[in-house]
Amino acid sequence: MTVSTRVGVPMGAEALAGYFRELVNRFFKILPIREDGGETLDTYMRSLQAEILGYKELFEATEDDPMLLSLAATLQYFIDHPEMELRSMRREIFRAISVCNKLKARYAVPKEG
Repeated sequence: MTVSTRVGVPMGAEALAGYFRELVNRFFKILPIREDGGETLDTYMRSLQAEILGYKELFEATEDDPMLLSLAATLQYFIDHPEMELRSMRREIFRAISVCNKLKARYAVPKEG
């Protein structure tokens, strides 16, 4: 299975699966940065948000997918509420990871039949 990009270069299922696995890791990385009181957290989350929005625009199949917007919106909430309780942030990060896994299943796993 391949997915078309706006630049005319098709992307294979293996590459997409790798991207979504890395996206899970990037969301998970928010927790130790926050727990350590990292001053780079805002920059890190803004960068991840820009990447997700860029991904949404790059792949024609995903441009209207609400799950990608959900990930970007979650990051926006984190950015706007840096004092958010760690327990709540952890819950939302694991929800975002679940969304990443659903995206992987939707776009990166070849359909049988």
